[in-house]
Amino acid sequence: MDRILKQLIQLQELHFTLLEQRTLVPKGQLVDLENSIRTLMEELPPKIATLYRALQERHLAAVVPEAKGTCSACGISLPTSLTAEVIAKKGIRQCPNCMRILYPFEGTPRQLKRDLKETGKPRAGIARFSSAELMLSGIEAEDRDDAISELIHLMAEKEFVENPEGLLAAALRREAIVSTALDHGLAFPHVRGVEGGGMTFSLGLKKRGFRFDPSQIRLTRIVFFIVIPSAVSVFYLQVLSGLIETFREESARKQLLACKTSEEMWTTLKALTQKTIP
Repeated sequence: MDRILKQLIQLQELHFTLLEQRTLVPKGQLVDLENSIRTLMEELPPKIATLYRALQERHLAAVVPEAKGTCSACGISLPTSLTAEVIAKKGIRQCPNCMRILYPFEGTPRQLKRDLKETGKPRAGIARFSSAELMLSGIEAEDRDDAISELIHLMAEKEFVENPEGLLAAALRREAIVSTALDHGLAFPHVRGVEGGGMTFSLGLKKRGFRFDPSQIRLTRIVFFIVIPSAVSVFYLQVLSGLIETFREESARKQLLACKTSEEMWTTLKALTQKTIP
């Protein structure tokens, strides 16, 4: 059963990756991803494959972690006996409320209980997901892995996430499937299933650029690192689409890259995304 759970988690990650790539590169060729998904579906026992398909029609995130006795997707408290069965991997177990398939939370990086700085006013737009202290005006790294590491460690130092090494490993596993770098000098490395808080990102600039993806000719200069709880996987795609829409414009990229401090970056980012991420 452990093998089947791993297959389901891998299958879901490929589904999310396919949707992300359709957002990142709408006209891209995604045959390899589609074939990998088809192969994994065929390897599942027929009843479990049917269950997974049915759940995906209702919830994009069909397989979610149990976290401290709750379903990380709908938030309901699980019966103690069910939690024990999930942890022991005694067959396929589902949340009694949302019916999603549950798997045990095992060493996956978590967010800490640190919240974004309160201003006395409800947060809106991009301010729901980051803050000035998560802006990095000068990435020192010269390659992808070190750049992602810098942005992860910034989040850890500011007490938004724990286990930065685990996060880095998860981010690189995602990059190994297909690169999150785009032609406009943007990259969106991320880790899904980081529970314990809301969607949060750090942002770094490398003004002279570096090769985030060795296969690309264009240099990457703007890197968002994003942690995504399972429950907001669909909403993440909307935010991603808004960021891409914003920074497709050369003028927007130039404004951001002209910033010299984290505070200036944050002010500029909020202004640029007012219409695309309301």
